[in-house]
Amino acid sequence: MNLVHEAMSRESNLEGKKKKKMNEKKKNARTRFIATLVTWLLLNLIWLQASQAIAVNEVNEHGREINGNYVLNVPNMMKMDRDIPVDLSCDFQPKNSTVPVVWVRIQHETPDGENSIVWEGNSTDNCPNFTFSLTPGKHSFYTTVVQGEDADLYPSRNLSAEMELGMHLWEPFRIEGFVAANLLGLFLGIADRAIRGIIRRRREALIRNMPLHKLRQKEEWEQLSHSMAGGEAVEVGDLVGLQEHEADESMEMQRRRMREQFAAQSVEVDGDTDAFVDDDEIDQDDELGPGTTEGLTGAVKEDRSIRTVGDLWRRLSGNENEKKRKR
Repeated sequence: MNLVHEAMSRESNLEGKKKKKMNEKKKNARTRFIATLVTWLLLNLIWLQASQAIAVNEVNEHGREINGNYVLNVPNMMKMDRDIPVDLSCDFQPKNSTVPVVWVRIQHETPDGENSIVWEGNSTDNCPNFTFSLTPGKHSFYTTVVQGEDADLYPSRNLSAEMELGMHLWEPFRIEGFVAANLLGLFLGIADRAIRGIIRRRREALIRNMPLHKLRQKEEWEQLSHSMAGGEAVEVGDLVGLQEHEADESMEMQRRRMREQFAAQSVEVDGDTDAFVDDDEIDQDDELGPGTTEGLTGAVKEDRSIRTVGDLWRRLSGNENEKKRKR
């Protein structure tokens, strides 16, 4: 009957552990999916911000001398010879209320030497914003002040200027960047599953080659770790012995069961097919003779000569000496 209860208990425990493992696997799979999705979104957002970044080059600023010749170095990004979008913003004002209104001209010279007028107007006019698509290389921007037919050699005397050039360095690669971000997110998801699969197969191979007592120790440790990590409490019966036993089973039966289990394990590991024989059932040596129950039966008699442990020890030692002399 105890064996039946034990088998039923073990089976119910195994089913409970399987359900717990399945629930944990589902939770872990859902967590990994959410982490992969968040990573994919972050990669796309990061590239979206990076593609819109602007490298600002300050040409002129109000209150400082005017830079009449500014050279802008447009880089060749990734050696792909793509044109870079560039924004030009400008603002011109008379130096003060007493200076005359002058004529302002902005010119652009390409690396090939082609010269073109970007904008021209009075110092009191609004200068609009412009957008260029510039090839890689050195581009020159000239700011000149014209009075009559001659250019003023000292434009800062009558003019205050502010001008900036902003380069969108990564905008030409926006599509390629989104493709790369999505491929990277896909690779991370596939690589995560592949790595976890390799680790799982190695763990299963290690567990298959593990002895029975090591497997039991591993299960007990996992249960204890799960309890310490905040999971369900570990039952006391899960940490005692190699199997659960009924409360009324004697210690002798437990020892016998453990010996049989270890013997069965040694048969599986070493290939020993000899039948297991319990040492407790082997008859004792005939030379010792049959045992007796002398001194173990009858009413207990009080011996006033025994008061301490030393008295008991001397009594036992005396009896032993007597037996030796009789022999």
